[in-house]
Amino acid sequence: MKFTLIVIAAALLLAPAVPVQETPPAMVATYDSLADAILAVKQTEANLVRSLLDGHYHAARVYMEREEYERAAAEIALFSNEGDNAFGGVRKRLLEGGHHHNAEGEAKGVFEPGFVIVPREGKRLGLEIAATLRRSTDDREREMAWNSFDEMATDLLR
Repeated sequence: MKFTLIVIAAALLLAPAVPVQETPPAMVATYDSLADAILAVKQTEANLVRSLLDGHYHAARVYMEREEYERAAAEIALFSNEGDNAFGGVRKRLLEGGHHHNAEGEAKGVFEPGFVIVPREGKRLGLEIAATLRRSTDDREREMAWNSFDEMATDLLR
Protein backbone atom coordinates (compact mmCIF):
# COMPACT_ATOMS: atom_id res chain seq x y z
CA MET A 1 0.00 0.00 0.00
CA LYS A 2 2.83 2.33 0.91
CA PHE A 3 4.54 1.44 -2.36
CA THR A 4 1.37 2.16 -4.32
CA LEU A 5 1.06 5.60 -2.75
CA ILE A 6 4.69 6.33 -3.60
CA VAL A 7 4.14 5.25 -7.22
CA ILE A 8 0.99 7.40 -7.52
CA ALA A 9 2.75 10.40 -5.99
CA ALA A 10 5.73 9.93 -8.32
CA ALA A 11 3.43 9.57 -11.32
CA LEU A 12 1.66 12.80 -10.40
CA LEU A 13 4.93 14.63 -9.97
CA LEU A 14 6.38 13.31 -13.20
CA ALA A 15 3.23 13.68 -15.30
CA PRO A 16 3.43 16.50 -17.80
CA ALA A 17 1.62 19.55 -16.54
CA VAL A 18 -1.50 20.19 -18.60
CA PRO A 19 -2.10 23.92 -18.72
CA VAL A 20 -5.59 25.16 -18.05
CA GLN A 21 -7.09 26.32 -21.32
CA GLU A 22 -7.56 30.06 -21.09
CA THR A 23 -6.88 33.15 -23.13
CA PRO A 24 -3.58 34.74 -22.17
CA PRO A 25 -4.16 37.78 -19.91
CA ALA A 26 -2.12 40.04 -22.21
CA MET A 27 -4.41 39.18 -25.11
CA VAL A 28 -7.51 39.93 -23.00
CA ALA A 29 -5.99 43.28 -21.98
CA THR A 30 -5.26 44.12 -25.62
CA TYR A 31 -8.80 43.25 -26.70
CA ASP A 32 -10.19 45.28 -23.79
CA SER A 33 -8.19 48.36 -24.82
CA LEU A 34 -9.33 47.85 -28.43
CA ALA A 35 -12.94 47.86 -27.19
CA ASP A 36 -12.23 51.13 -25.38
CA ALA A 37 -10.86 52.61 -28.61
CA ILE A 38 -13.84 51.43 -30.70
CA LEU A 39 -16.32 52.84 -28.20
CA ALA A 40 -14.37 56.11 -28.02
CA VAL A 41 -14.55 56.44 -31.81
CA LYS A 42 -18.32 55.93 -31.67
CA GLN A 43 -18.58 58.68 -29.02
CA THR A 44 -16.34 60.91 -31.12
CA GLU A 45 -18.65 60.40 -34.10
CA ALA A 46 -21.64 61.41 -31.96
CA ASN A 47 -19.78 64.50 -30.73
CA LEU A 48 -18.81 65.48 -34.28
CA VAL A 49 -22.39 65.18 -35.56
CA ARG A 50 -23.69 67.05 -32.49
CA SER A 51 -21.21 69.86 -33.29
CA LEU A 52 -22.45 69.99 -36.88
CA LEU A 53 -26.05 70.18 -35.68
CA ASP A 54 -25.16 72.87 -33.18
CA GLY A 55 -23.68 74.96 -36.00
CA HIS A 56 -26.84 74.61 -38.11
CA TYR A 57 -29.01 75.43 -35.10
CA HIS A 58 -27.09 78.63 -34.34
CA ALA A 59 -27.01 79.68 -37.99
CA ALA A 60 -30.79 79.17 -38.22
CA ARG A 61 -31.27 81.30 -35.11
CA VAL A 62 -29.14 84.12 -36.52
CA TYR A 63 -31.06 84.04 -39.82
CA MET A 64 -34.36 84.15 -37.91
CA GLU A 65 -33.16 87.21 -35.99
CA ARG A 66 -32.19 88.87 -39.30
CA GLU A 67 -35.58 87.92 -40.76
CA GLU A 68 -33.87 85.87 -43.47
CA TYR A 69 -36.47 83.13 -43.26
CA GLU A 70 -35.48 81.22 -46.40
CA ARG A 71 -31.92 80.86 -45.10
CA ALA A 72 -33.19 79.91 -41.65
CA ALA A 73 -35.38 77.23 -43.25
CA ALA A 74 -32.36 75.92 -45.18
CA GLU A 75 -30.36 75.59 -41.95
CA ILE A 76 -33.27 73.81 -40.27
CA ALA A 77 -33.38 71.37 -43.19
CA LEU A 78 -29.62 70.78 -42.91
CA PHE A 79 -30.03 70.14 -39.18
CA SER A 80 -32.85 67.69 -39.86
CA ASN A 81 -30.80 65.81 -42.46
CA GLU A 82 -27.67 65.73 -40.27
CA GLY A 83 -25.80 67.80 -42.81
CA ASP A 84 -25.66 68.36 -46.54
CA ASN A 85 -24.93 65.95 -49.41
CA ALA A 86 -21.20 66.01 -48.71
CA PHE A 87 -21.78 64.86 -45.15
CA GLY A 88 -24.32 62.34 -46.44
CA GLY A 89 -21.63 60.94 -48.75
CA VAL A 90 -19.43 60.19 -45.76
CA ARG A 91 -22.40 58.59 -44.00
CA LYS A 92 -23.00 56.42 -47.11
CA ARG A 93 -19.35 55.35 -47.15
CA LEU A 94 -19.54 54.34 -43.49
CA LEU A 95 -22.70 52.33 -44.16
CA GLU A 96 -21.09 50.58 -47.12
CA GLY A 97 -18.19 49.70 -44.82
CA GLY A 98 -20.61 48.11 -42.36
CA HIS A 99 -20.67 50.89 -39.76
CA HIS A 100 -24.13 51.61 -38.39
CA HIS A 101 -23.93 54.03 -35.46
CA ASN A 102 -27.51 53.26 -34.41
CA ALA A 103 -27.90 49.72 -35.73
CA GLU A 104 -30.50 48.80 -33.11
CA GLY A 105 -32.45 52.01 -33.73
CA GLU A 106 -32.29 51.43 -37.48
CA ALA A 107 -33.65 47.90 -37.05
CA LYS A 108 -36.57 49.31 -35.03
CA GLY A 109 -37.23 52.09 -37.55
CA VAL A 110 -36.26 54.83 -35.09
CA PHE A 111 -33.26 56.05 -37.12
CA GLU A 112 -32.61 56.24 -40.82
CA PRO A 113 -29.52 54.28 -41.89
CA GLY A 114 -26.36 56.04 -40.78
CA PHE A 115 -28.05 58.77 -38.76
CA VAL A 116 -26.36 59.43 -35.43
CA ILE A 117 -28.43 62.01 -33.50
CA VAL A 118 -31.62 62.93 -35.38
CA PRO A 119 -34.25 60.18 -35.28
CA ARG A 120 -36.63 59.57 -38.19
CA GLU A 121 -39.44 61.49 -36.48
CA GLY A 122 -37.09 64.42 -35.77
CA LYS A 123 -36.08 64.52 -39.42
CA ARG A 124 -39.71 64.47 -40.53
CA LEU A 125 -40.67 67.19 -38.06
CA GLY A 126 -37.65 69.35 -38.93
CA LEU A 127 -38.31 69.20 -42.66
CA GLU A 128 -41.97 70.01 -42.03
CA ILE A 129 -40.94 73.03 -39.93
CA ALA A 130 -38.54 74.18 -42.67
CA ALA A 131 -41.34 73.93 -45.27
CA THR A 132 -43.75 75.81 -42.98
CA LEU A 133 -41.18 78.55 -42.45
CA ARG A 134 -40.59 78.88 -46.22
CA ARG A 135 -44.26 79.34 -47.02
CA SER A 136 -45.28 81.35 -43.95
CA THR A 137 -46.45 84.89 -44.52
CA ASP A 138 -46.94 86.19 -41.01
CA ASP A 139 -44.74 86.56 -37.96
CA ARG A 140 -46.99 84.48 -35.70
CA GLU A 141 -46.68 81.44 -37.95
CA ARG A 142 -42.91 81.95 -38.24
CA GLU A 143 -42.58 82.22 -34.48
CA MET A 144 -44.56 79.02 -33.98
CA ALA A 145 -42.36 77.22 -36.52
CA TRP A 146 -39.20 78.49 -34.85
CA ASN A 147 -40.42 77.52 -31.37
CA SER A 148 -41.15 73.99 -32.58
CA PHE A 149 -37.68 73.71 -34.09
CA ASP A 150 -36.02 75.26 -31.06
CA GLU A 151 -37.69 72.74 -28.75
CA MET A 152 -36.76 69.77 -30.95
CA ALA A 153 -33.19 70.93 -31.52
CA THR A 154 -32.55 71.77 -27.88
CA ASP A 155 -33.76 68.29 -26.93
CA LEU A 156 -31.46 66.59 -29.44
CA LEU A 157 -28.42 68.68 -28.57
CA ARG A 158 -28.43 67.72 -24.89
